[in-house]
Amino acid sequence: MATRNISLPEELEAYVEAKVASGEYAHASEVLRDGLRLMMQHEAERLEWLRGAIAEGQASIERAGTIPSERILEEVRKESAALRRARQKPKS
Repeated sequence: MATRNISLPEELEAYVEAKVASGEYAHASEVLRDGLRLMMQHEAERLEWLRGAIAEGQASIERAGTIPSERILEEVRKESAALRRARQKPKS
């Protein structure tokens, strides 16, 4: 097992010391290893969630289809032209 020297802010150092003092952990390194394992688990869960969200979005696109960007731009241009014409009409 590799040995590392790390610096902790006072707040984290106090937390680690409290965990060891409570008897929950025998050594500070156990506290840090447990914290790192939890971080790895959290990141794996987040990645799994993101992959699921992407898959859900892709499935939604496949079900509903997509609108080509050229068609959207053409519709925006038509609407814009219609609004300009409406503003330019003389008031009677």
